[in-house]
Amino acid sequence: MAHRALHFIVAGLVAAAVAASPAAAHAAGRPKTPARTKAFPFPTEEHTLPNGLRVVFVKYDSPGLVAYFTLMRVGSRNEAEKGRSGYAHFFEHMMFRGTKKHSGTDYNQTVTRLGLNTNAFTSEDMTVYHLFGPAKALPTIIEYESDRFQNLEYSEPEFKTEAGAILGEYAKSASNPEQQLEEKMMETAFDAHTYRHTTIGYLDDVKAMPSGFAYSREFFRRYYTPDNATVIIAGDFDAKATLEAITKAYGSWQGKLDPMPIPPEPEHTAAREAHVDWKTPTLSRLWLAWHAPSANDLKTTAIENVLNAYLFGPTSPLYQDLILGRQLVDSLMPTYDDHRDPYLFGVLARVKEDKDVPAVEQAISAELESLAGGKVDKARLEAVRSNLKYAAIMRLDTAERVALTLATTTAQTGEIEYLNKVYSQIDGLEPGDLAAFAKQYLKDTNRTKVTLSHGGGK
Repeated sequence: MAHRALHFIVAGLVAAAVAASPAAAHAAGRPKTPARTKAFPFPTEEHTLPNGLRVVFVKYDSPGLVAYFTLMRVGSRNEAEKGRSGYAHFFEHMMFRGTKKHSGTDYNQTVTRLGLNTNAFTSEDMTVYHLFGPAKALPTIIEYESDRFQNLEYSEPEFKTEAGAILGEYAKSASNPEQQLEEKMMETAFDAHTYRHTTIGYLDDVKAMPSGFAYSREFFRRYYTPDNATVIIAGDFDAKATLEAITKAYGSWQGKLDPMPIPPEPEHTAAREAHVDWKTPTLSRLWLAWHAPSANDLKTTAIENVLNAYLFGPTSPLYQDLILGRQLVDSLMPTYDDHRDPYLFGVLARVKEDKDVPAVEQAISAELESLAGGKVDKARLEAVRSNLKYAAIMRLDTAERVALTLATTTAQTGEIEYLNKVYSQIDGLEPGDLAAFAKQYLKDTNRTKVTLSHGGGK
């Protein structure tokens, strides 16, 4: 179960496409994707049950196979109470504990017997539960999934056991420099908003979690409601029969979303900086990030997804200079992905020698200043735009990936058509749009810098 799945694996709308070179794609003979082609080209059939549960069907040519995803629009952004971070991720674990009707052991044995793969992941904005396997298992999937979302059952001792396991997971991830770097970035860049803590939560909160049994019940009541859930089924199935089965199985699910208010982040007026001193030898890291609008601003979202590749992808001047030319860094990773609330646009560089961190920062700053000044390579913008859509479509090569894409993109605004709407904006971007974004947002007063190195210093 992955609590950072979205940042460095799925990573928003098109992060996987950043690694693909537009030049290489065309050299291989791949045709340009026409602007009119949808990034999510499959028809969807949407239904809403009387209790608010949304059901989305995607017929996909995968004979005998089906993907079953449940999107809960709850993540660490919803953890607004002091001392209570980490509970969205906690329920990713607890949902596998079972019910009175189907125990956790029963669930696991049934999934294995039917040849299904099952897992879950949590991010700031969502928790997603997924199964993939034989379509003949769909009736059983519906029975077991509807039961656990309505009737999750766990005792206080079971709660404490799982809370202890999460502390172990935290300790394991703490050995990763990127985890500590992320914690420092979030707590430096945010003052009020709940994005200030990472998905796994603050260490002190995770340690205190065994005493939060009663609170866990309240969290589940607030957010695990039918009107906060979307069931997505993709693959080979009978839509009419499946809808009837889902209506019968989920129709008794009760509850209404009762979210805690999330404090807005005040506007930042000065640059911020922090450092992580790593105790063992490792390559230095430089992370630069700027506050930017939420996914509700579709045009800005489109610009940021394009700039991920345009500024930091393999065809970018920065990549050519820092990785292939001077060879100062061994990786240049865009860290932007779409979020429900205003988040960060940024880049993480892994620098080979600590003495070169200032040179890397200067190179990045110079490129952003050039962009803000109006210098945009129109031909490369077109190549990036084409490659992003082509790569997005090519990733939809299994029913599981189709369902995953729809779940993670729907989570941002709640719209099934979110992905296509963003790509429609991408199709219409002009060079001046990129420059205007850089001038408005990629400025020093809006920037947070976090470095990491062995041996101290900045």
